[in-house]
Amino acid sequence: MVSISVVFSVSFPTLVPCEEEEVPPICPPVPPVDPSVPSSLSTRGLRFLTPEEKFLGWAPAPFDLPAFDPRDLDKAPQELPEAELVSDRLEVLLTVGFPGAGKSTFVKRHLIPAGYEHVNRDTLGSWQRCVSACSAALARGRAVVVDNTNPDPESRQRFVSCAREAAVPCRCLQFTANLEQARHNCRFRDMTQSGHVPVTDAVLFSYKKQFVAPDLSEGFSQILQIPFVPHFGDPPDPQRRRLFFQFSDG
Repeated sequence: MVSISVVFSVSFPTLVPCEEEEVPPICPPVPPVDPSVPSSLSTRGLRFLTPEEKFLGWAPAPFDLPAFDPRDLDKAPQELPEAELVSDRLEVLLTVGFPGAGKSTFVKRHLIPAGYEHVNRDTLGSWQRCVSACSAALARGRAVVVDNTNPDPESRQRFVSCAREAAVPCRCLQFTANLEQARHNCRFRDMTQSGHVPVTDAVLFSYKKQFVAPDLSEGFSQILQIPFVPHFGDPPDPQRRRLFFQFSDG
């Protein structure tokens, strides 16, 4: 048998590099995002259409963002009043503010640890029992914080009279959260806590209708404005914080 080997010689042409042709982008480049400007379709220069507007030719429907933007709380200064919050004298502190304005949380964080007796209608069941508890605490030499909504002069005068009869001053803590903010707080509480009675819109609007701003002429020795400051646990829970700062219209 004869073995034959065949050798092939292959030559390749020299490749000459060429300039790449620039391909135009399908979409124009997106401008860099300014972190100080909220990201939305309107701020990106894009027009938003509902299906009815796009396909049925309906006129644009009016739309407004919720009146309360929780993100504003993250930017605003969150300081307690400069005036002395806790007194070393026997006194009555009276809270005023919407349900969900942060009254009970504030009282538990700042006043009960300082030795104030906590009087609350949700616990005692009626304003009459609150007045009795306030008088009894003062008789024992205990300072009192009355943690109720107290929307009008009539509801507040009951406890101003208690203080006057005991010959002690009565100060007012006015919680400044408005209707929209209190509503947001109540919805957040419903989503993150259990064991409480939900606050309905009817309750919130009823408070707004009854509300009369407190005045020194009612017998208060001082009125402190208390802004709402959100708390998310210790250490703060990032998931709760993220949920709170989302928009909500109830």
